[in-house]
Amino acid sequence: MFGKKGQVATEYIVLTGFILIIVTLVFTYSFVTNTQNIKVSQANTALDKMANAADLVYALGPDNVKYIEIVLPRDISVIQDLVVCGDLDQGHNLDCSGEKGGLKIGAIEMQLSMLGSSTSIRRPIRTEVELDRDGEMTILAGRHIMKVYWCEEKICIERA
Repeated sequence: MFGKKGQVATEYIVLTGFILIIVTLVFTYSFVTNTQNIKVSQANTALDKMANAADLVYALGPDNVKYIEIVLPRDISVIQDLVVCGDLDQGHNLDCSGEKGGLKIGAIEMQLSMLGSSTSIRRPIRTEVELDRDGEMTILAGRHIMKVYWCEEKICIERA
């Protein structure tokens, strides 16, 4: 009679331990997924703000300046400007030669490192764009005030 009570208690401990392990795994997966989603969301928001400000300054013409605040997530490997070919609403092609070359437009590209792999996010801009006067921006995670302005017939984006 005494042995049966001990067996029931052991089964409850094993069952509770198994449930605790499952809950811990689900919580860890949710935390990692949520962290990655926040990074991608911050990167998308930062790129959208830079692209929209660049398009606005381009539309307003020379001698216009706009200041924006962006939040850059950690684990960004590169933020660079590109020249892409094609229509803003269609696909983009990095090769501007040949009959299918199309219109040259600018773009900003951000590469994030996520769980050992790299993800690129790109936003087209209606004109050529230059980041920090050398085509690549020094990356520091956190809040930044950016200056978007006309420079030498293109739009420049740099830290204010």
